Amino acid sequence: MPEIARKDSNRPGPIAAAAAVVAFAAALLVAGCSLDYQEAAAEEKAAEGIPDTIALGLVHKIHRNGRLSMELEAARAETYSATAKTILTDAHFTEFDDQGGKATEGRARRVVFHTDTENAEISGAVRVHSASEKGDVTAESLAWVNKEKRLTAPPDERVTIHKDDGTSISGRGFVGDFRTRQVTFAGPVQGTYVWQEETK
Repeated sequence: MPEIARKDSNRPGPIAAAAAVVAFAAALLVAGCSLDYQEAAAEEKAAEGIPDTIALGLVHKIHRNGRLSMELEAARAETYSATAKTILTDAHFTEFDDQGGKATEGRARRVVFHTDTENAEISGAVRVHSASEKGDVTAESLAWVNKEKRLTAPPDERVTIHKDDGTSISGRGFVGDFRTRQVTFAGPVQGTYVWQEETK
């Protein structure tokens, strides 16, 4: 199977940045909305499929050093303490840079965040744009494994990386490794790579 690898030693690409933002934002959401329930009541609700808490029209803002650093919006957020997960519906998140500009922005119809492992499944018209990387990634579903810092798509699903310079790579068997800053496709892969020679 063909393999394409992209390495960037300076910073993570849009895929890795998106995974970190989604996991971090969801973790803060859960921390901010946690309530103290009796264990028996939580187990009973989980068995019936009833969430512990429901938030509609959620807007969650995070400030650091006196400035807005992240904003998370969701049409609906459900927390299930017995199964250690939070489900976001129609989620949109924005990470801001030091000047207040949008650094990373993304959206998905559904995000399932596991509070015990900090893993996440992101699905439904997933799109993430990175201003610093000047590109975006689109997929139908992605999975984040926090311990391994790895983002993957189901083997048969297509993931597309498109950059503002015209480079576009689309393929199956996608794996994004946050630790090595490497993106690979097991194949098949197709697309166009635009090479810009640096001028001295």
